[in-house]
Amino acid sequence: MKKILAVAIATAFAAPAFAATSNVDIYGKLHMSVNFFDDQADATSNIGLSSNASRIGFKGAEDLGGGLSAIWQIEQTVTLDESGGSFATRNSFIGLKGGFGTALIGRHDTPLKSVGRTVDLFGDTMADSRNVMTDAINTGNGRPNNVLMYTSPSFTGMQFAAAYVTGDDSENEDTDHYSLGVTYNNGPVYLGVGYADGDGLSPTNDKTWRLAAGYTMGNLKFVGQYDSNDSVSGLADSDAWMLGMGYTMGNIVLKANYMERDIDNTGNDPQQWTIGADYNLSKRTSVYALYANGEYITVGSGAGTSDQVGSCATCGGDISVLSLGMVHTF
Repeated sequence: MKKILAVAIATAFAAPAFAATSNVDIYGKLHMSVNFFDDQADATSNIGLSSNASRIGFKGAEDLGGGLSAIWQIEQTVTLDESGGSFATRNSFIGLKGGFGTALIGRHDTPLKSVGRTVDLFGDTMADSRNVMTDAINTGNGRPNNVLMYTSPSFTGMQFAAAYVTGDDSENEDTDHYSLGVTYNNGPVYLGVGYADGDGLSPTNDKTWRLAAGYTMGNLKFVGQYDSNDSVSGLADSDAWMLGMGYTMGNIVLKANYMERDIDNTGNDPQQWTIGADYNLSKRTSVYALYANGEYITVGSGAGTSDQVGSCATCGGDISVLSLGMVHTF
């Protein structure tokens, strides 16, 4: 009897501690592909595996009353084919959410980046649009550290986001930059405008503009994107554009896109075209096949750095890849 009473008392005292952590959600995305390359420029392996932005995350929220919540997230890349991966490498933050919108501090995708990810039909694959479109490192089109970010509520589909990046040294203003984004996502229409500026973008870049659009008409979807990158004095500016289309037939999605980037004062302009098909086995699991061909590019911007394969940067050699993949979300 005493033993039963002791267990009951211990359970009663442990219950609040358990409840305090019951709102933690575990989620993730596992994405593997086998890739067959034909690279005319580099003597690289003709076949490889890639873990394309696979991830696991933990997130939660606490109701503070009055419509205000404390929110947090810790998300990291996992490399399924090679093991390992550092902690909190992806969007990881703490913040507040309420009727005013969401404010957070930590590490996060910039608004400029988010504007374009919505229209990438081959995002996080070997044919990711970042193979050609404006360089993520040099434009604020990435996931920087030391971010202060605000996202407004949605006003009938329209939303505003702003981020300020302090750089590694908060006392050195030359490492700081900011990014802005406005999106409209309502029914069949998606429109987005992004902008990044500041001395801390890179030693070469001054500012970047981005326009993105998408339109769904029944089973048919059209997407497009335009980037304009102004470099610092004496270095080449660039403009890039992308057009794509997808068509859904039951569980099958057929898609294709073309993109190119015009770099001033050089003939080495990156370009890529891609065709592919997805097959949805369920709401959380799909398989796909894609074929991409381009020149002056590195394929695999949606994969880990060790899985990227590049074509010749100056001689015009092209590169093609046939990628067969499987994706599961949880």
